[in-house]
Amino acid sequence: MKKLYYRPQKISSGSLLFLAALSVATVLALRAMPHQMGGWSTMVASLYGIPDLKDRMLEASERADIAFDAIHAKRLELGHPLLDAQDPADTGMVGPSMSAVTTLPGHLPAKQTSINPNFAAVAMRLLVDAGVRPGDRIAIGCTGSFPALNIAVYSAAESLGAHPTIISSAASSQFGANSPDMMWPDMEKLLADQGILAYRSLEISRGGFRDRAAGMTDDTREILDAAIKRSGVPIMDSVDDADAIERRMVAYSKAAEDETYAVYINVGGGDASVGGTEGNNSIGEGLISPKQLVTIQKKAGSPEAVDCVATRFLASGVPVINMINVVALANQYGLPIASATKVEVGQGMVYTIIDPRRVLALIGIFFITAATAIVVKPPHRLTKWLQQRGWFGDQPKDQPQYMV
Repeated sequence: MKKLYYRPQKISSGSLLFLAALSVATVLALRAMPHQMGGWSTMVASLYGIPDLKDRMLEASERADIAFDAIHAKRLELGHPLLDAQDPADTGMVGPSMSAVTTLPGHLPAKQTSINPNFAAVAMRLLVDAGVRPGDRIAIGCTGSFPALNIAVYSAAESLGAHPTIISSAASSQFGANSPDMMWPDMEKLLADQGILAYRSLEISRGGFRDRAAGMTDDTREILDAAIKRSGVPIMDSVDDADAIERRMVAYSKAAEDETYAVYINVGGGDASVGGTEGNNSIGEGLISPKQLVTIQKKAGSPEAVDCVATRFLASGVPVINMINVVALANQYGLPIASATKVEVGQGMVYTIIDPRRVLALIGIFFITAATAIVVKPPHRLTKWLQQRGWFGDQPKDQPQYMV
């Protein structure tokens, strides 16, 4: 049955002008409103239970920046050539194109993009989005391929007040921590010795193919072992892939004691940690929820194809943060790509906890839609009320009537 409704026979010019004015006013207000408002950010951060979230993000990024400078100074002291072609911003965080401990080709723009202290703020946003709060236990697995991201994650964990259990590996792809005398174990020790970072690895594996430098020469394995020994951290040795994964899971479990992990963070493409390149392609970047595990396994072809520490955490209900596809993460959080100049702390949309323009846009859309509905199909009571007050004039042809 079709419904009858009561409405004016035509839409008045005044009503159309009102809708146009409302639309223009909404657009002008959106253009004039800043994308950040301190009060709004604090209010939203309070909903997370971390009212000083932005201050913590800035603190983490400042610590990462200090860490970059410390490594830059050490590499100059060691006489490392810092080439403008590879490191135009002179950060000192880009390793050589080839060395005895280089595992795989590296994507130079991705390495350059990762050298941004504001990635510490990105790591903290991802931690908070994963549900991590001050005092929570988190697990970290990282390689030497993206030392700047390792520093960002360590720094974010410290400023957020999380308690990390870290297992890292020594080898690195191109343009990472792949200088034989300045590998990730050396960098981690340097930053801890100087009091810049509070946390260190629980154990360190050789890394590379199958997480134990498979296919590399005996001389290379000696260099990797020497770096781990210099760091003073125990080496994690394994006999095969399953053993490498199992040893890490046991180490994380023992370190946590009675606590549970709130998240697992992977940095780089470690075979045991994330299943190497194939695993990263299936898992993807950013925050991964346990519900996505089935999709990841289907994409890889089978559960066995992506068996690694990350998927085992997902299987146990723990979310994973995968810090890979750096350029995509940078685009998502408004960070520059392969900047040729040093990036300053505080830059990027990552610090915008909430953009008030989005809220205003939703409010504007609601009022414009509601106003249009009232003008085109006004409520019966409103129509009668306006008619009684002479809104439609005296002519019969202008009076409201029932419509189908």
